[in-house]
Amino acid sequence: MSLQQLYKSADTSIPMLQFPELLFVEDQLQLVLDKADGLIKQTCVSLLQAGGKRIRPLLTIYSGMCFAPLNPSMIKAAVAAELIHMASLIHDDVIDESATRRGKPTVSALYGNHAAILTGDYLFAEAFNILSTHQLLSSMKYLVEAIQAMCEGEVNQADQQFSSSLDMQHYFSRIAKKTGILLSACCQSGSILAGANLDETSRMREYGLNIGYAYQITDDILDISGDAGSLGKPVGVDLMNGNITLPILYLLDNPIYGNWLREIMKMQKITRQGSQSLREALICSGCMEQAYATASRCIDKAKACLDEIHSSPYKSALLGLADSILHRTT
Repeated sequence: MSLQQLYKSADTSIPMLQFPELLFVEDQLQLVLDKADGLIKQTCVSLLQAGGKRIRPLLTIYSGMCFAPLNPSMIKAAVAAELIHMASLIHDDVIDESATRRGKPTVSALYGNHAAILTGDYLFAEAFNILSTHQLLSSMKYLVEAIQAMCEGEVNQADQQFSSSLDMQHYFSRIAKKTGILLSACCQSGSILAGANLDETSRMREYGLNIGYAYQITDDILDISGDAGSLGKPVGVDLMNGNITLPILYLLDNPIYGNWLREIMKMQKITRQGSQSLREALICSGCMEQAYATASRCIDKAKACLDEIHSSPYKSALLGLADSILHRTT
């Protein structure tokens, strides 16, 4: 069964039966969040109950199990990675003023921005508490670098809104920071805790980075052509906010629509009707297909990074995860 099939049905969408190692992660997440008090506990538990694919813990654990049996350090690092991801989602929802995520109200919508920001900070602190308590210093290094990169990526995106001068190099640098570096950090973290050598850890890093590229590009595509019900959040948010995504970059280069789009960007505002017109142009121009083809090439690169890794069910799972990204609907 493909990961696409595993993930498609449930709002929690945690593939526990197929990947039982994630049960250890889920149990420890519950223990960590149960330690909180008052409103922090309430917000944390509501976030945990909202579910998620647990891709980052899966990457951490399976990258490690490509080289050695599961050990407690891999599980601890996987939990820390998911806490960091959860914290970043809470902060993103505050920045984007998002009312829903995964079909449910966001922490900020339920409890306000103040509580949401502090909840995110609490989760970051818990992640580093786990990493420091268990002396997982290599994992901490990778994850700290990922958090720094995510912050830079968000600031860069805000600074580049409605910018028609953004080029492909800057785009890939931004999505590496927003998405790819955390996924690559998870892969590095798991592999090094399993005793992988530098070459093997580097291969896992490149695998994670490239699936991160593909994941963000498919996010770009889903923001335009996705279904709000399946996504669990509104579509068209990037368009309305003036975020320059890969389909938009391709449209800027289009001989028919490029100048028209530049004029829209100069206005620094996109109405709902304008957003609909842009979606139609992106579909009619073939820019969506171009973006999808680029995501496919990133997946091919990711899978090639695993060529020298010895065969195992865990390597097969990582290859399957890569393929599933191209077919995701959430």
